[in-house]
Amino acid sequence: MSNHLAIATVTAALGQIAQAAAASAVSGVQLRFGRPPATDTATRQVNVFLYHLMPHAGLRNADLAMRGADGALVNRPRAALSLHYLISFYGTDSDLEPDRMAAAVARDLHARPRLTDQVIADAIASNSAILGESDLADSFERVTFTPSADSLDEMSRLWSVMVQTPYALSLRYEASVVLIDALESAGPVLPVLNRGPDDRGPETLAAVGPTIEGLWIGLAATDDGPPRFPSLRAAHPGAKLRFSGSGFGGDSVRLEFRNLRRDIGEDLVPVASGSGELRATLPDGAPDQALWAPGIYGVTAVVTRAGREIRSPAWPMPLAVRVTAIAPQPLASGSGMVTLNFTCRPHVLPEQIAILLLSGQEIPAEDRVAAGPTLAFRVDSDSVADGDLAIVRVDGADSQPFVIDSVTGRLTFDDSQRITVA
Repeated sequence: MSNHLAIATVTAALGQIAQAAAASAVSGVQLRFGRPPATDTATRQVNVFLYHLMPHAGLRNADLAMRGADGALVNRPRAALSLHYLISFYGTDSDLEPDRMAAAVARDLHARPRLTDQVIADAIASNSAILGESDLADSFERVTFTPSADSLDEMSRLWSVMVQTPYALSLRYEASVVLIDALESAGPVLPVLNRGPDDRGPETLAAVGPTIEGLWIGLAATDDGPPRFPSLRAAHPGAKLRFSGSGFGGDSVRLEFRNLRRDIGEDLVPVASGSGELRATLPDGAPDQALWAPGIYGVTAVVTRAGREIRSPAWPMPLAVRVTAIAPQPLASGSGMVTLNFTCRPHVLPEQIAILLLSGQEIPAEDRVAAGPTLAFRVDSDSVADGDLAIVRVDGADSQPFVIDSVTGRLTFDDSQRITVA
């Protein structure tokens, strides 16, 4: 870190860099600090003016909080600042001296933008009477000079602040970051007397925890043999689940299913593990319909090792309703607005958002007062095409209108989920 002489040390170092660079282009260059001179001068001169300083945006809050709940200092306060400099050049315009000096300074600051220990030491040695106690070189953050891309309007506003000061060819640079330590020091750190419960110290895991890396979803009648069916986009009651991943070994393993509506634990979904895979089948019995709710679940694998439970990050699983009946069927053509009743598994809660996707339309479900297996939709019979598949979306999960074809053994669309118009 550095003390209160840090800003002055940066200014002195920048002045030396600018003077040395300008002297390589024009001989006899003088160095001046402070506000640019109020009168034009033909003297070969470089003027370094620190006109603005502000908190550094990236580190202004890096040392919070500095004090504990009892008010005691726990961290030494540190100010992080950015310094803004105006470097002006004076000389004989007819000999292009300001132009030559500006180019040389821009060249050297671009090639070596960072303050080195040697440059800081030279600046302190040249001003030992006032900078002798500077410790800027001890700061772990090195000060870097960055040119400012100013428009003519911005430069005009800067010079207009300096009333009656004639404009001179100038460069603007930002120096950051300058860290200045406060004078206060934190108290000594107390020794550790107890390393956790029973003085056992930190607990470490001998192996990596469980991680779910993929999920395959299949119909209940899906053949498990190769080649495997493509995964469905959403699960449903009775669906087969295959979770691939790593770290499933242990004394026991279970799956937890959680969403905003339901938390399903280990008792409802038995799990079989082996060869880096967890297998489960979602229950589809009559009592299960009220325990589950459609929507997006987060699935977590919980492995028990030596009495300690280790959880994996959650893996998303959409759970959609399975439509088991649609009434009335067929739909009478030209009958106007008709209520279609869909029987679904599992039950849909009254607060859930249910939508019917049919013939390019999104039709909201009628209001419900309690959870149940039936959803009602008001449909214009004239807007429904004969044979269109009906898909029910509940909380973002779409029903899957597929079945296993008894002849081919492959997936096919479920005709019972088509709307017939007669």
